[in-house]
Amino acid sequence: MNDKRTPDRRRGYGEGKGIGARFRGQFGPVTAHRTGIDDLQSRLTDLLVSNARGSRPTTEAIEEVRGLAVRNRTHDWAGVSLGAVATLWHEFGDAASGAWLPVMLAEAGRFEDAAALPRRRVAGGPPAFAEPVVATALWALGREDEARDRMTQLVAAFPDLDERFISAWGTDARADQFRALRRAADPEVLPVFFHLPFSGGTSMIVSLKRTIPWARMIEINRRFGELQVERALQYSAQDLAPFQMVHQHHPFGFTLPGRRLSYFTVLRDPVSQIRSGYFKRQASEHIIGTRDNSPTFDDHIAYTVENGLTNMLSRQLVTTHPEIRARYAAEYRGPGAYRPIADEEDMYWLEATADLGEARLERLCRETLDEQFHLVGTMKHLAASHLAAVASVGVPVAERVGHQGKSGQPKERVEEPASIVRLREANAVDQLLYEEYTARFEKEHDALIDAVERVQAVESA
Repeated sequence: MNDKRTPDRRRGYGEGKGIGARFRGQFGPVTAHRTGIDDLQSRLTDLLVSNARGSRPTTEAIEEVRGLAVRNRTHDWAGVSLGAVATLWHEFGDAASGAWLPVMLAEAGRFEDAAALPRRRVAGGPPAFAEPVVATALWALGREDEARDRMTQLVAAFPDLDERFISAWGTDARADQFRALRRAADPEVLPVFFHLPFSGGTSMIVSLKRTIPWARMIEINRRFGELQVERALQYSAQDLAPFQMVHQHHPFGFTLPGRRLSYFTVLRDPVSQIRSGYFKRQASEHIIGTRDNSPTFDDHIAYTVENGLTNMLSRQLVTTHPEIRARYAAEYRGPGAYRPIADEEDMYWLEATADLGEARLERLCRETLDEQFHLVGTMKHLAASHLAAVASVGVPVAERVGHQGKSGQPKERVEEPASIVRLREANAVDQLLYEEYTARFEKEHDALIDAVERVQAVESA
């Protein structure tokens, strides 16, 4: 699948992006593969030089630079976008840049700076749904009254936000459950979202990033995750102290100095998850593929079963178990071991778990889910699982997840074709854990599920 590029070409591209970036722009101007930040730097430089020569920039030029800064602000560790909007506001009186500045500062983890600036509502400024992250900044500074007032003002001005966001100061049943779950959160741990593929994780992380600043989140993505892990392992305890969450989409057994990791995840019915992965990979070359080029889903079932690509969710989860983490420590003993991947089969977790029979895999999975995970949610109740996850991170505001988690989920067991029966039986551990931990979530969070899904039912009616 995803055969538009050969594995060698994809791997070469990854290595070039991950390693060659350090030489970018050192041997001449960047002409190929320019980024949005490259364009922003060029436009901002042109604008400032023109102004220095006595030619005041036009409104259109200011709007162009502001737009580039806003669109490229995420993961701008150098702060180019922040410098751009600060300059446009302070030097050229661009009110929209002034309105964006506290939001962008909060997203960049500069909480004191964000809190020092007043909220402005002007044309071209941030949309209302981008502003709750400032409440996170105020809360993190211990200024909870100001954080509450910020959310109260936002909801008063934009009533729709009261449904889109659930806060610790809300008044409905969802807010009651959110408050209770936040009180139970352990402030000493660093929460890790263990993002299983095709299990609602993309919907969740998009919403999580509305209220958890990107600069306070360690990213470990699927393709370049090993390189990001390598970097994270170089952090000192002091470096790690400000982080509020880890987003781990690439299974990798690791620990971080000075921080105790505690995981949360969402499980999905394995047949539904595999079916979703197959068709999504067919539809987009940007999703990491497998070495399988099956033209039909039935052919893909045969490929996965015959090549041992079964119980894939359990085998990823078990990498958090201390026994499997030890295998990672032995395998990754130098910088040359950390490489980007071309397809799913390149990831070390497949090799690290290849010798685990079903009984041992099930045992290790139960141990790690019960001991290393503070929350195991379910795709069956994705919205409730998401709200519980945000509460466990501790931030005071959560954006509702857009995906309701029902697609592809079996409402009841019906007679299935032989190929699906074969697939389900081959993924018996994934199936068992999904059913068991879904039942646990329903028992432990029945009031939360009722509060969340009652609202969904009203909206759907």
